[in-house]
Amino acid sequence: MKVTHVVCTDSFAGVERYVSLIAPRLARRGVEVTVVGGDQSRMRHAVDDVHWQPANSTLSAASRLARLGGADLVHSHMTAADIASVLTKPLTHARLLSTLHFASQRGSTKLRAPLRLLGRAMDEQIAISNFVASVTPSTRVLHNGVESADAGPQVRQRTILVMQRLEAEKHTDIALLAWASSQLRHSGWRLEIAGRGSKLIELQRQASALGLEESVRWLGFVDNPAEMLSRAGLLLATAPAEPFGLTVAEAMARATPVAAADGGAHRETIGEDGWLFPVDDVDACAQLLDDVEKRDTHLYGSQLRSRQQAMFNIESHTDELLEIYREVLG
Repeated sequence: MKVTHVVCTDSFAGVERYVSLIAPRLARRGVEVTVVGGDQSRMRHAVDDVHWQPANSTLSAASRLARLGGADLVHSHMTAADIASVLTKPLTHARLLSTLHFASQRGSTKLRAPLRLLGRAMDEQIAISNFVASVTPSTRVLHNGVESADAGPQVRQRTILVMQRLEAEKHTDIALLAWASSQLRHSGWRLEIAGRGSKLIELQRQASALGLEESVRWLGFVDNPAEMLSRAGLLLATAPAEPFGLTVAEAMARATPVAAADGGAHRETIGEDGWLFPVDDVDACAQLLDDVEKRDTHLYGSQLRSRQQAMFNIESHTDELLEIYREVLG
């Protein structure tokens, strides 16, 4: 079986990280895998022995696909890659599979109608969560998986970790407002914010206006998130419409307690009994933070780890994906 994964970016965010996880595992199962797109240094290193080609646009990805040829199946990720795979189908003669990573229709409002035709051109579409599938009801759901890991230490650092892109849709400002209202910062705890994005300066100014300079650390992009997730006292996820949340699942794998906004796919990951607070409810989030020292965080973290191993394991995900490949290829 020959499979080509396509992302039309030079980034290494959630989608590209997923491709870097799944491609080597497919190769170890005997699939001949090629990856097109993603940050050159990180993707090339992550996929190791898998054949990799650069592409940061629809045109460059289409050019790569046309020259590669010979794939049984082209597995595209995000709209730009979907377009490239459809445009080159007369040349590749491959079956087409698309993974939907976002809970929104393809394209902007003006382009949405013609881009809906992309779905019809696909032989199969996968959504990474029920939340994402709710936008395209006919899509089958295959939850993302992450690598299993050793549980972090039972006694954690007194840190609340926010690890996400600093963009508007992540609502990182809610974390700052809740932290300002929480008594936890007066008990020797610290808020650590890992990530980069267009809202960084604005968020730093907000933290300064709230008088949080002494208790907030800005970590920027973190090369080794696993270590930070393992030692954090709590991961705080504020996005109201998270499509899945790889970082949440990675924290679960390390038995790290997670508190999350009750929106998007967070109920699917940490479960209905997880530490959820109403979307954008600063007071409820602050109260949840204040309760951290009163709750059994070790038991909760262990429960999350068991849930990850049962539901969001990358090896089981690979098994299910291979079954879908076989169905698509007949």
